Amino acid sequence: MAEKKYQLECDNPYKILASLIVGLDEPSDVVRIMYDDAYILNRIIKETRSQDMRGRFTDCIIESILEEKSRMEYMRRLDELSKYYFSKLDKSRLRKEIEASLKEAGVDISGLVD
Repeated sequence: MAEKKYQLECDNPYKILASLIVGLDEPSDVVRIMYDDAYILNRIIKETRSQDMRGRFTDCIIESILEEKSRMEYMRRLDELSKYYFSKLDKSRLRKEIEASLKEAGVDISGLVD
């Protein structure tokens, strides 16, 4: 039975993300994630822009885009993708998982966030 619980926790992408945020981010950034949607969107934009989304076809296409000096349009399109990702993020679920992860670590932030 314990194995099944462990398996479910490992299959929970929000729990994994919350653990990474709590474990790797600065405390001030963790608190900002708890109440600042714009901060989360900016983090997603930075991640999306830095992803290596290369493959056989996309290598060719991206190189052509960059040769045509269309980098700014490419970045705008990646920002649109970021906004789509942001719209799909269950922020309340993430925040609950962060709070649970902090509580598990013995950190109480109830006075810092609404």
